[in-house]
Amino acid sequence: MKKVIVIAAIAVAGAGAYVINQQQTHTAAYNVLDYVPADTPIFSGQLEPFPIKDYLISAPTTATQNQQNMLDDLRAKNDPRINFFANIFSDYMQGLQNPEQLIKTFGLAEKLRGYFYTLGLLPVMKLEVKNPQAIWDLLDKHEKETGFMHHQGTEQSLTFRAYSLTDENDPAKLELVIAIDKNWLTVTLNSAYSEPTLLATALGLSKAKPALADSGKIEQIIKQHNFNKASISFINHIEIIKGLTTIDGNQLATQLHKLETKLNEPSLFSEIRTPECATDFASIANNWPQTVFGYTDMTITPEESTLQMAAIVESKNQVILTALQNVRGYIPNYVKTVEDSIVNMGIGLDVAQLTSSLTSIWQDLQTPTYTCQPLAEIQDQIGRSGASIGMMGMGINMASGVKGASFSVLDYSLKQINNNTPSIDHIDALFSVAADNPLQIFNSLKMFIPELQPVQLANNSTPVSLNTIIPIPAKLNIDPKLAIKGHHLVIYNGEKSKVVAEKLATETVNQNGVSDFSIDFKKAFSPLTSQDLSNDIVPEELKFLTTYDTRIKTTFDITNDGLTFGNYVNSKPSK
Repeated sequence: MKKVIVIAAIAVAGAGAYVINQQQTHTAAYNVLDYVPADTPIFSGQLEPFPIKDYLISAPTTATQNQQNMLDDLRAKNDPRINFFANIFSDYMQGLQNPEQLIKTFGLAEKLRGYFYTLGLLPVMKLEVKNPQAIWDLLDKHEKETGFMHHQGTEQSLTFRAYSLTDENDPAKLELVIAIDKNWLTVTLNSAYSEPTLLATALGLSKAKPALADSGKIEQIIKQHNFNKASISFINHIEIIKGLTTIDGNQLATQLHKLETKLNEPSLFSEIRTPECATDFASIANNWPQTVFGYTDMTITPEESTLQMAAIVESKNQVILTALQNVRGYIPNYVKTVEDSIVNMGIGLDVAQLTSSLTSIWQDLQTPTYTCQPLAEIQDQIGRSGASIGMMGMGINMASGVKGASFSVLDYSLKQINNNTPSIDHIDALFSVAADNPLQIFNSLKMFIPELQPVQLANNSTPVSLNTIIPIPAKLNIDPKLAIKGHHLVIYNGEKSKVVAEKLATETVNQNGVSDFSIDFKKAFSPLTSQDLSNDIVPEELKFLTTYDTRIKTTFDITNDGLTFGNYVNSKPSK
């Protein structure tokens, strides 16, 4: 069984790599959405071709020795099945460094489309290919190299290859099925426990009824969240809950029930497969119906690629949403700018609203009273935790008025001292706390840091050197300044940070987010290759980061739609 898990993991990793880099949708002659059931629990696809060649050219090199070591370790198991999939994955990883070769090896177009979805439990990956023979040649090559052979199957006159993932005596007879029809590659699974009609639907031979194409769901997601048509994905919480709490509520539920019957195994979900649990869990799922993913912007050229994506956990629970929105705090402008810094991190939190918001959430989680036993037990535990919320309120009174805290490194360099130990040669950075009354926050700190007692601060007064208060070791080569700038208590070091600190004086503190994080990998790691440092400062597996010309930014916020996660990636070829 362990071997099956390893084999499946490699196969899924290869398929997942495709899906991440190249998902897409339909043609007039063949609409994949016609073969995706409307009740699919998981879906990911693109409505426009993805420029895979340009994207890979613009992406920096990421290959490391660790990846090769991992493949070597897998091959050392001497299992033909593992070696077969490891070899294909190796070709894929090598192709990422040479897009022309990748396209040729896998028979891809320079712009391609693909999908990943499930027919209940059954995963299906579809990828549009330009040269189907290249796929068969690739599979033939690795069959000869590893001795892992396929057997041929037929479904409605369509021939396919099936690779056995289980041992010969295993009654499940789990197979990886690979077929190409109308220039669409399909990779799916089949087993002795699968419904006879399921494979035909997976291979695109029998349409789903009702189908996702007719549901209007994709169009509704695009409209509601203003997504680009390039990529739409979702996880349907309602259908997953139906699948777990009923025996016939949807395709997933029917498959799970039949599988348990064939295996003669007691249901793993028997405790929640009751009418009471089905009702209670459905009410929760209806309040949190789905998680959706999509591009909000996409610009791809061989010279540079920029992708902006969002993931939203949708919520219709206005009580919890309002409570969470009330604790949103302030994140300064300097944290939101990726290009001018190395690392940024900001947390927005209105401390004054924390206790009342937690109380609102606590009360809502106890309404209505659940009759489903597992949920009732959780609800009972939540009810007993009310006292801790009150105690928390007493503990945070000192920080009342705080709206957030942020940190940024704008520049730094290293030098080498004794014993080949790297040390900071220069750092330009700042830390700030946003508050209604930053002077009050500073005076509260004096109670815990006696060295600050003599310090007197005022808005926009002369900054105070922390070196005169708390001696800092000379080897750190820093002289941080402490100041109040408008609604911000600031500590900064360096000329660039001084300019940023001055700008804080003009920023109005409002509710604009919950968290922000960004990093420029090349700026962060390239100082580690300074001529003043030994070559062994950077571990071998991290050396690619010194030329990894990529900037990422992640955000989290509470919007009227739900819990919103943002992701920004800008990349250029390694030089």
